[in-house]
Amino acid sequence: MSQIDPIAEALMDEGAPFEVVEQDVRGKRLRVFKNAPVTLTDAIDQARSHGDAEFIVSGDQRLTFNQFFAASDRFAAELVNGHGLRPGESVAICMKNSAEWMISFVAILKAGGVAVLVNSRGTGETLCQAIADTDCVLVLADKKRADMISRKEGCGLPIILAADIDKNPAPKDAPVVARKADDHAAMFFTSGTTGFAKAAVTSHRALVTGTMNTQMAMMTVFMKMAAAYNIDVETLKSQLPQSCALLIFPLFHTSGCSSVFLSTLINGGKLVLMERWSGEDAMRLIEQERITILGGVPATLWDILHSKERETYDLSSLMSISNGGQAFPRNLLMSLCETFPNAYIGAGYGMTETSGSVSQAVGEALLARPKASGIILPMVDIRIVNEDSQDLETGATGEIWVKGAILMTEYYGRPEDTANAFVGEWFKTGDVGYLDEDGYIYIVDRKTDMVISGGENIYCVEVEAALTQHPDVLQVCTFGVPDDRLGEILIACFVPTDRSLTAEALEAFAKEELASYHVPKHFVRIDRPFKLNAMSKIEKSKVRERYLRGEYGLAR
Repeated sequence: MSQIDPIAEALMDEGAPFEVVEQDVRGKRLRVFKNAPVTLTDAIDQARSHGDAEFIVSGDQRLTFNQFFAASDRFAAELVNGHGLRPGESVAICMKNSAEWMISFVAILKAGGVAVLVNSRGTGETLCQAIADTDCVLVLADKKRADMISRKEGCGLPIILAADIDKNPAPKDAPVVARKADDHAAMFFTSGTTGFAKAAVTSHRALVTGTMNTQMAMMTVFMKMAAAYNIDVETLKSQLPQSCALLIFPLFHTSGCSSVFLSTLINGGKLVLMERWSGEDAMRLIEQERITILGGVPATLWDILHSKERETYDLSSLMSISNGGQAFPRNLLMSLCETFPNAYIGAGYGMTETSGSVSQAVGEALLARPKASGIILPMVDIRIVNEDSQDLETGATGEIWVKGAILMTEYYGRPEDTANAFVGEWFKTGDVGYLDEDGYIYIVDRKTDMVISGGENIYCVEVEAALTQHPDVLQVCTFGVPDDRLGEILIACFVPTDRSLTAEALEAFAKEELASYHVPKHFVRIDRPFKLNAMSKIEKSKVRERYLRGEYGLAR
């Protein structure tokens, strides 16, 4: 176990709210919260006590907790009674962020099903592939996605349109379906190197542990605030407004689903949705809804900081601002601290397979080590290992391995990928980093060839596979370079078979073949073939270095 904050340690002691014990979990000895709800549905049901408090704001649509649970209960009953959903069967959610998405998620779990969170930004082909790979029996989709799915052959599952969810006002009894802590709850997709995404199966226990990790971190902050004001925590809470989060992350991401949606729901907060990202709209909503929690990727936070209209909005309600999806650029961190001196600034490190965060740092802890990706959470164990899987000493750089009740169960239908991802109870993240003597973790590289741009994971091999389908492409090499706004941007350097293929023409081809966020930001034509190493592979690091030195000239 890594070093633990004394306040967090007290919260985990015997008899404390987050008491921790060791248990056997699927044959592994792990630390778990003793008094945790058995299933995610049990955890969600605690939020019913918030009654008529406002929960969701989406344009003109406003739902209280009572209205939200009434709708999810009715739909759960419809899934069981009207569509014959049986415990453990998978249902795909294929929609943009919406109240209907969240109603669907809670209803699927209430009905005993497994929620498959399909990347709604994908192509029709990738949507259908994800649905087929996870053995779904039913699809819940908005009209745009339903049309994309319907146009593809072999994707003939029943589809319920988002607009038709909860159309029947007649009250129905919600089903009572017994599930266990280690039963499958949801599947999140993570990009793979084989051309299609893998579905990471997450158990009820993993999602409950992830949300409780967030609750414990919040309680730690409350206790530190209370100590600073010399009052008790309950008095502090009574003086604070209802927490209100702006949902920027897509709900099919762990950040959007677990860190924002589920945490806000279980804690009785309010959630404000946006139709599409706009810094101007975000500031308007912050002022209008008195938003207290803002989490986003660097691009979204920079948009607000750089807006010429920022001074015309009242953004004083913001109490917590966090960066997710990639490293926190130091210039962004300093700008946020200067612009919002009364807000707690936070960051962390996590991934789809870990049900959210592995490390977090807020306020002074973050400022003390701005280059770090936070302090390892108390319920997580970390190893840093070398190429021979031997543990390295503090400060030495190696691959990061993770252990804990937050880990995924498996990659669905991919036993070889699952076996390759684990060594006993340890999950091999594929990320390279090191730990310091105070328990801070630093991410320095990725073993997997992936670019994170605007919070989206882009695997270079998928993009390269698509671009090499163009008949006039001889070689292609993609990589990420730093970008203040998006964290990284994807660059494609290509060698044509003849000089007639332009960068513009290949970009147009890419837009036809790839989802929009997979299309490289810049295309660079190179008229000499790339040099190959002894394994007959392009030496990507050298191509990237030459690009950064300007040896290939400007993109275009």
